[in-house]
Amino acid sequence: MKITPTTLTINQLFSSNSEQFIIPAYQRRYSWGERQWSDLFNDIKLLNQNDTHLLGNILCLTSDHTVGINKLELVDGQQRTTTLTILIKALADRFKELGIEDSHKEQEAMLSCKGFDRVPKRKLILGDLDDPDYVRFMTRNDVESSKNERFIAAYDYYSGELGKLCEKDLYEFVHKLTNNTFVIRLDVADAKDAYKLFETINNRGLKLSPTDIIKNFLLGHASLIEENTLEEVKRYWTEVIINLDGIKTDDFFRQYLSYLLKKKITASNIVVEFKNLYFNTVKEAENLNEFIVYEDLTDETDDDVSDEDLVTEVQEEIIVNHTHKISITEFAKRLRNASNIYKQIRNQSFESKVFNRHLRNLTMIKSFPSNIFLLDLFQRNIKEKDKVHILKLIETFMLRRHVCEYRTAELDTIFASLVNIEDNLAIYQVEKKLLKHLPSDNEFKEKFSMHNFKNNEGRAKYVLEEIEYDLINDHGEYILNSGVDLHLEHIIPQKILTKKSKHEFGNWESYLGENAIELHKEHVNKIGNLTLLAQSLNISASNNPFKAKVEEYKKSNIQITKEIADYDKFKFEQVLERCKELGEKAVQIWRFPGADVK
Repeated sequence: MKITPTTLTINQLFSSNSEQFIIPAYQRRYSWGERQWSDLFNDIKLLNQNDTHLLGNILCLTSDHTVGINKLELVDGQQRTTTLTILIKALADRFKELGIEDSHKEQEAMLSCKGFDRVPKRKLILGDLDDPDYVRFMTRNDVESSKNERFIAAYDYYSGELGKLCEKDLYEFVHKLTNNTFVIRLDVADAKDAYKLFETINNRGLKLSPTDIIKNFLLGHASLIEENTLEEVKRYWTEVIINLDGIKTDDFFRQYLSYLLKKKITASNIVVEFKNLYFNTVKEAENLNEFIVYEDLTDETDDDVSDEDLVTEVQEEIIVNHTHKISITEFAKRLRNASNIYKQIRNQSFESKVFNRHLRNLTMIKSFPSNIFLLDLFQRNIKEKDKVHILKLIETFMLRRHVCEYRTAELDTIFASLVNIEDNLAIYQVEKKLLKHLPSDNEFKEKFSMHNFKNNEGRAKYVLEEIEYDLINDHGEYILNSGVDLHLEHIIPQKILTKKSKHEFGNWESYLGENAIELHKEHVNKIGNLTLLAQSLNISASNNPFKAKVEEYKKSNIQITKEIADYDKFKFEQVLERCKELGEKAVQIWRFPGADVK
């Protein structure tokens, strides 16, 4: 491995006219936030004149030297290099504001390079996801359409800090940044050496995300095979990152591994389990030194799942195919395909509006663990109506468990166990497996009536929407406006003691009578006190605050809300009556085969 380490000041790093830094397409978005911005700024600002600050390593994959612009691929150091260019841009603009043209031009010069044509080009080119937004930021053109707002946020932060400095302090800061702040640039000519060095550097205590480690592992191995393989795997990885834009990539890898390995995977085990899968799946993996370490690994189950029958059931179904192995490019392709399915699940972006509607429901219920099985379900060759039926079963299963406050720790294992179902028996087998872990009708009805929906507005909205559809006998033709205009209405207001609440809603404390304060805490977030409204109430305070609300409820097009206007009064007794009524409805709406005899 040939490494060329060079200790450079920030001025030296950016002053070469013939070098351009390229952040490859497979890298994730720029993601530093205010904590990192302020750490960088203050580390430099608080330096004594004779002190130095080491910013860290920058790992570059170099190509053969040319007489034009030499492009350096940033394997490591994307975040700090991007942040430095934003800080330098803020400095350039600050000097321009102060009318100090020479210093303005000095800073601007650090942000460009020149080739044969002597036309200035950007010093830094970002990956496919971020570069359009970075260009908008640097040119101040169409900034409003940017998807990644961190460029502007970082610039605004640094502009604000620089604006606090007098001219003397500003010059002092520039000197500390450009001359007293250093990076160690590690230049490597061979891709396989770059990825190996990246792994070595970041195994020395620096915290990397599982996604970063997996990326380096996969590309590093591809670089050992041949150039075409590396380029193909890079392309698939780039598509993975694009598919998962806006989604926590570690979530995807954890749930993808749970789906493939048919067991619960914890966040701390993502990398180990990924390598285990890789070495047991990919043909070329046998040539890696690590292969022997992973070859004999046995599957283990997480300690926090205590249901022995459930664990045994899943363990018996875990099968890793050691005989039929695939190429690394096929492995990367399947990863890409799964990320595309995962994107559609998380963003509710399938072509089928029915799928998307039920996926939205699952999001409102808080059914994140079900994504493990959904990754499998949406790749199966079964009828759309059967998939919809299964989505409804999962809705019912998750709502019942949440309402009855069943343990969430076992959900990953439960959904991983569904991956083994047969296509021709899918509905039956899903029903059978979920029924084992489902609250009975009686338990659900009792707990539903008393459930506290505090901090679960989405779940409460979902419940009320489904009750509304049942009331109007909807068969899928009618969809409530579920945007920001449809909000959760507390009939007895959430606050009854403040001056503001009394001004807006009237004196509910007096209206509710004895023990109002204690009973209010107990009942205000129960389903009997909740409904849906498409617009804010327009009422004035009165001695009968419920009567004032009734006039607004009558105007609603939502049946469940209009029905509240039939009440002569609405106090805690009525909340409990309505809880009981809605509990009876809930058992019918969220029916599950076999739950009545549990």
